[in-house]
Amino acid sequence: MSTDSRPTLTANWTGYYRWTAGRPPRELLLRALDHVNWEPKSRRERRAVDLGCGAGNDTLELLRQGWQVLSIDQQPSALKLLARRVPVRHRGRLTLLSAPMEGLSFPRADLIYASFSLPFCLPDQFGALWKCIRRGLVPGGHFAGQLFGDRDEWCGKRPLTFHSAREVRALARGYHVELFREIEEEGRSFEGPKRWHYFEVILEKPRRA
Repeated sequence: MSTDSRPTLTANWTGYYRWTAGRPPRELLLRALDHVNWEPKSRRERRAVDLGCGAGNDTLELLRQGWQVLSIDQQPSALKLLARRVPVRHRGRLTLLSAPMEGLSFPRADLIYASFSLPFCLPDQFGALWKCIRRGLVPGGHFAGQLFGDRDEWCGKRPLTFHSAREVRALARGYHVELFREIEEEGRSFEGPKRWHYFEVILEKPRRA
């Protein structure tokens, strides 16, 4: 995965969204979609939440694959850019919501996807957000996303949420773990070179409690 399209704290969100708008859908999203069990004959539409959708590259892929999508971002400029990029034939399956992730109540969803967005939740509200994500998933639904690790270059320097490997595994309790991958590497952010430490997870909510 390219390190050049991961988010940063920036006052120039519009510039960041334009910077990332040309990238393909993330490998994590494509991998998560491979895990989603779906009955082709079902009359119910597949429902996804793209939390922190940014420029909307992954939303566009979900729409292309036939999903009903709620795309959420705190920055109205992100949603304006996404709205301009959505083909007319897909617009009826997309709902846009400009709101902070703290305090959200999710609709029932088969997939809640958060591409490098959860670390931007206020640390003292992350626990409540994680509970909301679990409540929002239907039985058999999936969460996919990244969490910043405690050896990330920004840890202790920026007001973001960071986790140790043990803490991420604790968050995954009660789910079927389909992917748990820890990554440490030198890369780039929108601001320039950066040391990254993060976890990629795909979790399935059990069909029975």
